[in-house]
Amino acid sequence: MSPQTDLPAAPRQAVPLLDVLLRIRQDVQEKRTGPYIYIGMADVARLSTFCVGYTQCMSSLGVHEGSDVLFHDWLEILTNPQRGRAWDGRFLDECGGDHERAVRKYLDRVAEFRSLSPEVLAAIPYHGEGEHPWNELPSLRPTTPPVSTLDMLLEARQAIGDVEGRLAMLIGDIKVQRMAGLIDGYRLCLELSGTQDKEYARFEQWLHQEKELPPSQTWEQPLLRASHGAHEKAIRGLLDAAAEFVRRSRTPFPAV
Repeated sequence: MSPQTDLPAAPRQAVPLLDVLLRIRQDVQEKRTGPYIYIGMADVARLSTFCVGYTQCMSSLGVHEGSDVLFHDWLEILTNPQRGRAWDGRFLDECGGDHERAVRKYLDRVAEFRSLSPEVLAAIPYHGEGEHPWNELPSLRPTTPPVSTLDMLLEARQAIGDVEGRLAMLIGDIKVQRMAGLIDGYRLCLELSGTQDKEYARFEQWLHQEKELPPSQTWEQPLLRASHGAHEKAIRGLLDAAAEFVRRSRTPFPAV
């Protein structure tokens, strides 16, 4: 694997995921329809992996979100006592397939969680490491250098190997919009912490030129069409393209 790119240390405190979701909720409440800030059009699958990508980036920065880490445990207890399907599929079914309603429902739960009393937070079962974080304050100053988006994708590519279906470990249902959501969340976390990940923007430009993507489209639909509707093949195509770009762009010039 090519060496990781050196991103400068994040100059600002990271922004908690729930703060970002509440900002999205504010935008959703102010508009009748999308696109919405940070997430574009309402899509529960994409929002679900957006949260995963954002959280992954926060972890790579070495920050801790305090009692906010209890949110999804609380959501599971509140809405899914049988611990079955993930929230996005459940909420979409409960809203009759309406993504707008399902996204609004999820964001309303975020606001409800933020209003919980310390006593209620302390009663939420916690299965993580260390003491129960019900009264823990966030620690948002990054303690480790940020990992670039392309390095995150290369790590994902290495983790899944050639095993069919292993992508599900990263994004759940293997759909291009879910992979796009993961990338969007990761990149936003870097951006809000003050990290300029210019390499990924160069990769996007290269992708359009080398893979002949339409100038007005992101990678999902063009690569899906090129893969004849096979979502896993399209996502692996993106990861392979990321590896190719890194090999070309990070290879040092030979000594003269």
